[in-house]
Amino acid sequence: MPDAKPPVGNRPGVAVRLTSQLKSKISARLSPEHTRAATLSERLTVSKLSWEWIVRLNRYLEFFGKVTTVVYVGFVASVIFGVDWKDVVAHTFNSGAPVKGAVTLAFVLPTLLFVALHSLIGYGRWRLQRELWRRDVERLSELADQT
Repeated sequence: MPDAKPPVGNRPGVAVRLTSQLKSKISARLSPEHTRAATLSERLTVSKLSWEWIVRLNRYLEFFGKVTTVVYVGFVASVIFGVDWKDVVAHTFNSGAPVKGAVTLAFVLPTLLFVALHSLIGYGRWRLQRELWRRDVERLSELADQT
């Protein structure tokens, strides 16, 4: 059957067209204009702040991220050097009576708290730095257009 058409994937024109469409969609998605565009949450939050406030908040979040890390490293060091956190948890939550799951409360809870705080601080700094970058790119684009 020489008259039969080859399957769609074997036709050179279709493959070239699909490849070019895919390339154009990917390049449009990764274009500087698309990546610079503020998301809805950014337009409602960080875009409304002045440059000075964004820089100040970024500095504060950097500081709190370092404090969080130091506190957690201190906690881990105290566990390594022998502080019995199970007794501390028992005295804090149950007036000295044994607590079921004291080990979980003593070790897992601070770790989860550290991970949550570090993640929130990192997310906040990422949004602030993205806004700083976006404004800087706009400023440099305007300077390039003027010259």
